[in-house]
Amino acid sequence: MGFEKILRRLLEYGVLAPSIYNSQPWKFSIDSKRGIIGVYADKERVAAKPKRGDLYLSLGACVEYIVLAGPALGYEIQETLFPRGDQEGPAALLLIKPLAEAMPETLFGTLLTRQTNAGKYLERSVKEIHLDRLKAMPPFSSSEKIYLVTEDAGRQTLIQLLHDLSHEGSGFEWLVEEEERWIRPSTNPLDGLPLDHLGLPLSTGIRFACLKPFFYAKEIREVARQALLRQGHRIEAPAFLLMTTQNPTSRGYFNAGRWYARLALTLTDMEIACQSLHLPIAMADKRGQLNALFQAAGFEEPVLLMRFGQPEKKIWPKTSRRPIDQYFLENGEVKKFGKYAQSKDFR
Repeated sequence: MGFEKILRRLLEYGVLAPSIYNSQPWKFSIDSKRGIIGVYADKERVAAKPKRGDLYLSLGACVEYIVLAGPALGYEIQETLFPRGDQEGPAALLLIKPLAEAMPETLFGTLLTRQTNAGKYLERSVKEIHLDRLKAMPPFSSSEKIYLVTEDAGRQTLIQLLHDLSHEGSGFEWLVEEEERWIRPSTNPLDGLPLDHLGLPLSTGIRFACLKPFFYAKEIREVARQALLRQGHRIEAPAFLLMTTQNPTSRGYFNAGRWYARLALTLTDMEIACQSLHLPIAMADKRGQLNALFQAAGFEEPVLLMRFGQPEKKIWPKTSRRPIDQYFLENGEVKKFGKYAQSKDFR
């Protein structure tokens, strides 16, 4: 059996990572004899239009969760990213090496408690000590930067911009279709977002519940449109964060995802909640306005926008995950993994 048990245990932490729409766009292979995890992109679980970094942002966060879990379980993780280039093969190969003793990372305890909160945040709940800790969190490459908006004038300007963008974006059918794909009416789906995770007004949920037996497709489309509008309404927060990259490639997005995971977990460690706002990032032609508002350079590409603060509603519904076995590659793909595991990096 070799390392199979510990590899699966590590994956149980990895799949807890955040992903856009809770799409969980990852697949895995394991080499139980050598102790290797292969992390692959599941490109069928992300939007094809437009070209965006959502996929590799999510994969980076997934790998970082595994890396953070390793030392607590008694293993060091050796990483090789994109061993066959950015487009083919695994996004990462992770080799485990036993440690003399378990050495939990500082953020390990937050892996099970991080959650998105789409509700209201308490005003003035973000302090300088919170901001200083975020600023002290180093990126994974020199290409990624974060910018913060906390002063009243900047926040109000940003909120107005997000309001305008949400109305414009909710009129784009490709965005509505993408949102519609991941909305789940059931209370405990294995992926996607249940209605009560969207922060929509109660009246919208009641209307959907009453009418879905008759107009299911029509109603789910309207809920998707309302969810997009929600990203520009009732999103006041004491602080906003924009992450940018100067390397808009799979590797650049991957590094941004790893950093995002650590930033979100650091906020959790400080009892601060966060919510990513994907709509302004998806609207590529509006990214310049985000850069200007956060005073980022025009040549930097925004990859992540989130709001954060202490939540008014402390308990927010958590999103579910698919069973581990649903993430593994099919047999034919697993066979291809063998030659990657034979690479000189793991001899």
